[in-house]
Amino acid sequence: MIKLLLLSRNTEAVSACKKAFEALGVCCEWTDNIVDMHQKLLSTPFNGLVLDVLTTAKTSQKDRALIQEVSEYYPTLLMRWNSATQKIGGMVFGEILDKKDPLGDFVSRFCRAERALLFREDKRHDIHLNVLLSLDKDFSEELVEKTVTLDLSRGGCFIISSRSWENIDQAWIRLLELIDPTPIQVQLCRYVPWGKQTKIPGIGIKFIDLQPGQRQEIYQYCDDSQTYP
Repeated sequence: MIKLLLLSRNTEAVSACKKAFEALGVCCEWTDNIVDMHQKLLSTPFNGLVLDVLTTAKTSQKDRALIQEVSEYYPTLLMRWNSATQKIGGMVFGEILDKKDPLGDFVSRFCRAERALLFREDKRHDIHLNVLLSLDKDFSEELVEKTVTLDLSRGGCFIISSRSWENIDQAWIRLLELIDPTPIQVQLCRYVPWGKQTKIPGIGIKFIDLQPGQRQEIYQYCDDSQTYP
């Protein structure tokens, strides 16, 4: 079952969202504050987020940074409640949703039951490594894309890519700067399509299978970046 986390301080909006998600067969947990949202994301796997625009607007700079980070990690619906019409509106960072059923459209297009994620705490660093990105472990020439990382953390990275990654869960990469060239299996956490958003296109990935030496090198890159910004 798909499980979403809803952040909103508006009780009318919460009630309407929960009712709509229940009709869709979707489990929806609710919180009214950023601290609790953060704790829930660290302890419970979710398939996506629903963020009340007015609730997120009334936050500190630190909270806004966290909201930005989790929005890049999970499929995220920016929800707006219209108290006059008693209807829910929403958007997904540049994507147009069905105005009659934005919640149902969000769930069907962006949320996948098999992709429930725990939020990672690893700090991301602006480290750009050369990458061979492949759809298969054998790195068949026609399936390989030569690219770079936009950032790097101990648990994963964001890889720039113009290829379509719709409905793809896993891939393989080689980080060319690492001494150990063993292919690394990765899980896709986020996909930003080319030309659909005012963001750099690519995929946010989590490392699944690192060799001990690879892990040590990646940790060292991150530690060095923190020591020498």
